[in-house]
Amino acid sequence: MIVDDRLETVLRTSVAGKTAGRTQMRQLVDLLGVVPLAAWTTRHAAALERLDSLASALSDEECASVLRATSHRSAVLVYHFAHSGPRTASAVIATARLSEDDWLALIPRLPTRARGFLRHRTDLGERVRETLSRLGINDFLLPEPDVQVPATAPAEGLAEQPEPDVLDLAEPLAVPPPISVPSPSSPLDEGIGAIVRRIEAFRRKREERDATMQAPRADGLAPLLPFGDEQAPARSPAMSIDLRTDAEGVVVHAAIDPAGMLIGTRLFVSDPAAAVHCNDAMAAAFRLRQPISAGQLAIEGADHVAGFWQADGTPSFARDGGRFAGYLIRLRRPLQLAADNEAPAPNPQGDADRLRQLLHELRTPINAIQGFAEVIQQQVFGATPHQYRAMAASIASDAAQMLAGFEEVERLVKLESHTLDIDSGEADAAEIVARLVEQVSPILAARNVRLTVAMPPQTVPVAFAPDEIERSVWRVLTVIAASVAPGERLSITLEAQGEAAILALTLPSSLQRLDDAALFAPDAGGSGRPFAASAMLGNGFALRLARAEFEAGNGALRRDGERIIVSLPYLTAGNQQLTPSPSDNRSVTG
Repeated sequence: MIVDDRLETVLRTSVAGKTAGRTQMRQLVDLLGVVPLAAWTTRHAAALERLDSLASALSDEECASVLRATSHRSAVLVYHFAHSGPRTASAVIATARLSEDDWLALIPRLPTRARGFLRHRTDLGERVRETLSRLGINDFLLPEPDVQVPATAPAEGLAEQPEPDVLDLAEPLAVPPPISVPSPSSPLDEGIGAIVRRIEAFRRKREERDATMQAPRADGLAPLLPFGDEQAPARSPAMSIDLRTDAEGVVVHAAIDPAGMLIGTRLFVSDPAAAVHCNDAMAAAFRLRQPISAGQLAIEGADHVAGFWQADGTPSFARDGGRFAGYLIRLRRPLQLAADNEAPAPNPQGDADRLRQLLHELRTPINAIQGFAEVIQQQVFGATPHQYRAMAASIASDAAQMLAGFEEVERLVKLESHTLDIDSGEADAAEIVARLVEQVSPILAARNVRLTVAMPPQTVPVAFAPDEIERSVWRVLTVIAASVAPGERLSITLEAQGEAAILALTLPSSLQRLDDAALFAPDAGGSGRPFAASAMLGNGFALRLARAEFEAGNGALRRDGERIIVSLPYLTAGNQQLTPSPSDNRSVTG
């Protein structure tokens, strides 16, 4: 989306001195000079008032010099400055590029003195000249006369001189002393004829030079001067261009250099014979003033912009009155999809390496921020106000949470790319799960959650290191505790089945409504309370990390309807002889 705030930016800039005033006056004339009369709003009127303020601080000649340095297409500027000083009025009229209809509507409203300045323009149409004649302006500039080159041979002294590269009328000519009454065959005629012939020779030489100059470049830029054989490297085609159109669909702003390659182009023409044409869907969206999505646009022109484009845009409406003002459009090159046999093979290891490198680059500045915050909070360099110490402590806490999140992301990447193995060992799953449930029970009881726990009366040895199974089960429990609503009923069951121990946990109602993709998605955020699983990355990420940890230890974590099922492999492949556990009473109802 393109937002043109150039005019507001100029108006917000304060000026100090005449140099800054002339610069801002030039900027405002450039911006207002392309605004059609129908598009003028209150902000353009404010810009016109700023022009009056700037002009009042400058002399008549200084204002005229600013106007002579730019051209414009605004009848409003012509009418406004025509009532100023004579030099300013002459400059604004000389640099105006108005249509014939605009001149016809404007001339009767101009002051008499300003109308006289139109005599010096040679590009006025016949109707404009007739209107000026009716108003008493008749002495227009004469057209250039047709110079006839004499057919006589050049003078003997001049025929042997080489043709000059530049016209030098200061070079002495063979002109005899003047006589009182020159005759047609006098030496004075020969001198005048030599001057005329020299002028024609200069013109011929300039035309030959222009004909041998380099052809215009395909990218729309001006040709290089013939100072050598060095050629600038070819510009690569643009991949995206931001455009702004008026209400007629004509491009008035293009974020490309030079912008003239596209400014003035009509985009919404569906005729395939047009140099710039779009598909029917894009043309229909323009007629209905609707957003454009994946429109197709073909451009014939300079190589830098030529070809097929995908267009996405949104209509814009004026703030005063809500009238349609045009479109803000972004052009993109269509993606070139490779063939199936040319598609590169996926490289999970390479992607994992790049992500770990990115995490390393993120840790470096955050570690520095955390260190400086702790220096301020601990007053290492001297006494610090308590307000700043509190802010520094908050920054250090946020940095620590971010670093913890980065560690979890890196752990997940390593587990999913099989570059990290879970520590194997022996652990009593019943004892660990019971201890973790005991830790989370007070928090659930405070929310009036009825929790039913069922544990086997004997030990359940599994092939997991105690800290690994404790970390992974705790992630699942914190997700459930962070998502449960007051008054819900939950159950946690551990059973010994076949060759694995099965831990089943009831999902809260807020998680039961999610499908599997949303449940394990990183954006499935927690509740935002202090007791939240991976508060920085969300509950979905915590479940995904726990699943990767269980799978790395030959276990599993899956969803079964309204429950989360965790499979923990026994210590040995055969059926394990279960022995009594120190805690015989594992069934708790709270």
